[in-house]
Amino acid sequence: MNLPASLEENGQPKKLIDPARHTLWPILDDDCKRAVQRVLERGVLSGNFGPEALAFQESFSQFVGAKYALLSHSGTSALVMALGAAGVGPGDEVIVPAYTFVATPQAVLATGARPIFADVDPISGNISPAEVERWINKSTKAVLVVHVHGCPVDLTALGELCRKHKLALLEDAAQAHGAKYQDRPVGALFDGGAFSLQSSKNLGAGEGGVYVTNDLAHAELANQIRNFGHDLSLGEAKNNDLRRPLDGWRGLNSGRIGSMYRGNEMMAALASALLKKLPERTRLCQENAARLSRRLEKLDGILPPVIPSDRTSAFHKFRVRFDAEAAGLGAYRPVEVRDALLSALKATGFEATLWEREPQTHHRIFSEATGLPEHVLANYRSSFPRTQALLDSSFLLFTQSCPLIAQNPETVDAYADAFEKLWTERKAILKASLGR
Repeated sequence: MNLPASLEENGQPKKLIDPARHTLWPILDDDCKRAVQRVLERGVLSGNFGPEALAFQESFSQFVGAKYALLSHSGTSALVMALGAAGVGPGDEVIVPAYTFVATPQAVLATGARPIFADVDPISGNISPAEVERWINKSTKAVLVVHVHGCPVDLTALGELCRKHKLALLEDAAQAHGAKYQDRPVGALFDGGAFSLQSSKNLGAGEGGVYVTNDLAHAELANQIRNFGHDLSLGEAKNNDLRRPLDGWRGLNSGRIGSMYRGNEMMAALASALLKKLPERTRLCQENAARLSRRLEKLDGILPPVIPSDRTSAFHKFRVRFDAEAAGLGAYRPVEVRDALLSALKATGFEATLWEREPQTHHRIFSEATGLPEHVLANYRSSFPRTQALLDSSFLLFTQSCPLIAQNPETVDAYADAFEKLWTERKAILKASLGR
């Protein structure tokens, strides 16, 4: 890219951040290796009631304050379990945010239901209660919120709305391990929720997911969904030989649609080892987020994440917004500012990215959909101006391979120092990038 001379050295971009100082994620230590080795030595790799899965489920349920936790093979399958356990099925509609990862609406489609998108708060990126209410109709069965980047949504307002319309309220907490709403961990605060264990997540065990709930009937249904729809009760764990969990003691009968969504023993063992480290890692991540925010908020036009006082964020991602006018860049479109800054950040050694660029309806499965009810097609053809404005005027500092949770305070301070230097050159960056 074209950079101003002040950001070049011998014809090459000047490294404001030494790329070698970044810590890669996940961080796997000897405890993690011993946990996986324990599984290999035992020789039990899977099963309805594998010993590592049972142990992890117990620990994770305590971590999020839920009565029940069920390991699945991905966060998406955990979402499918949550939706199915709440009674969502063909013909139903589920309201989801326009700003999320495609796994959220894809999970709805997997149940035979249709996702309906709602715009988000332009500051937090979380789903807007007022926009949710706009799309509720007689086919709406549930609202599936996303605690995006680890910041909890306004669950009080959404809870009241869902009670008013007799809707299930489900939580996609894939990015929110350890986040709290009014001092309570998110995930199982209403009708159930789902977490992801994918490698980039704050609890990253490779792949995997966890369904959580406080409702026994929902837990039983979710367990059947993850086991081919079999009439398998959670209570049957006591009849299981932990040394031979693949040997059934009775015939099983499929009474509903299901699939093989279970997790495996190595996944569970690794997740258990990482879960023990998560509270301290989350605390340090939150401290580093506050540390960086205090520096960035002093810069004209820079807006670090805003976390309401009744919530704590897990800071899975650190989204930085900017006000082009306040930054003296009003002559440029926000997306031009974003792209020029992002290129400069990358060129000078920062880990920075965009993640999502457009509302979820840009995916062809929605934008090119046909043969659906008119109100559904109208939703898929709608614009979501708050979502688009957020994405056009922000970027992420740190990436999935080098997230904030993996970095030490010294690296965070180096980011603040380097960003301050780059920001003083913002006008020159835009001129060099766009030629005007």
